[in-house]
Amino acid sequence: MQKDDGRIVERGRMSLQCTDCGRDWPLDPTRWRCDCGGLLEIEGAPSFDPTLVNESEHTLWRYRAALPVPDGATPVTLGEGGTPLVAAEWGGRPLYLKAEHLNPTGSFKDRGAALLVTALKAAGAREVVDDSSGNAGAALAAYAARAGLCATVYAPAHASPVKQRQIAVYGAEIVLTPGPRSEASRAARRAVENGAVSEAAYASHAYSPFFAQGMKTVAFELWEQLEKRAPGSVVVPVGHGGLLLGLHRGFAELLAAGLIDRWPRLFGVQALACAPLARAWERGASDVEPVEERATVAGGVRIAAPPWGRAILAGVRESDGSILALPDGEILAAQEKLAHQGVYVEPTSALVVAALERLGDRLGETPVAVLTGSGFKTPLPATDWQQRVVAFIQRHRLRHDPSVHALDLVSEVGEVAKEVLLATDYGQREPEFRSELTDELGDAFYSLLALANACGVDADSALNAALKKYEHRLAERGTAGST
Repeated sequence: MQKDDGRIVERGRMSLQCTDCGRDWPLDPTRWRCDCGGLLEIEGAPSFDPTLVNESEHTLWRYRAALPVPDGATPVTLGEGGTPLVAAEWGGRPLYLKAEHLNPTGSFKDRGAALLVTALKAAGAREVVDDSSGNAGAALAAYAARAGLCATVYAPAHASPVKQRQIAVYGAEIVLTPGPRSEASRAARRAVENGAVSEAAYASHAYSPFFAQGMKTVAFELWEQLEKRAPGSVVVPVGHGGLLLGLHRGFAELLAAGLIDRWPRLFGVQALACAPLARAWERGASDVEPVEERATVAGGVRIAAPPWGRAILAGVRESDGSILALPDGEILAAQEKLAHQGVYVEPTSALVVAALERLGDRLGETPVAVLTGSGFKTPLPATDWQQRVVAFIQRHRLRHDPSVHALDLVSEVGEVAKEVLLATDYGQREPEFRSELTDELGDAFYSLLALANACGVDADSALNAALKKYEHRLAERGTAGST
């Protein structure tokens, strides 16, 4: 039994059910997969009932009666949900922008984190671990701090330095892992399974069924904000796909309750550099095969093997939607165009508006584009050099082999170093640079950034690491030099 806005709500028995073998497990938020390795769904989860909406609450907790929250649990909240629905225009077409980037930590991930941390806190968890390229890690760190839990986030070394700092500022420990995004996932699971992070719970935004339950509240809000109507379509970025899954489940509950009479078309958008779902969609496949994880400015969707791929494809088909992939050049152009309309989002969010012109009439009436992450999470222009080079590489379909670029870099840097030495008389006077040196410096800089990209290294993070090394040298030797 649970009280909600003065009413008594009868809770049915909830459990976790494996999507592979069908085995039932107790409703334990610390369990993120079946012993057979299968994904888990919440069986018997409550559904949306408009009579149980708490009208006095303006966060996602107005829908508490439709969420699988343990009886007696105190919500862990920072005011998430209730985000604006902004009327806009794109390419002459009216649409709405669902401003999820205005959630407390600057992304839609706050919805899932609020519900998951609430459940974990109620279950007695003291420490939580996740892997993330940024937004999910920041959300978990913030809500763990709010709940008094310790958090550890494994992040790829190439993750946005702004997001790395945001995770750390909440008091979470951030562990940077070299290599592709998938390495951070493996490192986090190893740490939990091997007990390296004491007895922490794996609070995975990619696997936990609680996370997607939090995401379904976006569908409920859209229904209310559109005066109890369904949008014609909803366009979202897709990496792991938790938001799209949540929307599908939320609209399914609205349909089952007779509150809408049709599915909104669900459109997922990926970055062309790493698009396993779009590739499966184009082939008419029912499941996803992993792809090569290549760099993209839309780092939030850089997921080579989304675990819920089969469910995402099925949900998109049921809604008569589709999944497409876009190159980085179009993503960055859309980000800038949207900013010139007063809306500043990160590149991953710009995917949705970049896709609008391609989708055209398929959007129907009342399309909604969900803006998932704040532009304030994007590195400032001074640290955006590598992304610009990546966009140039992909726009012109250049092949970037680390060994080739290493040789090119040695050549370019050697020539520039010689010119600098000659211009300063080997450091004996102020430099007298010839004008052509600017071009040569640019060549060397481009080669360095292209090499960093080819090797999966974030140039800004590498610079920060070098500065820390030099600080140690200064403290120990009195010089920052290598000798």
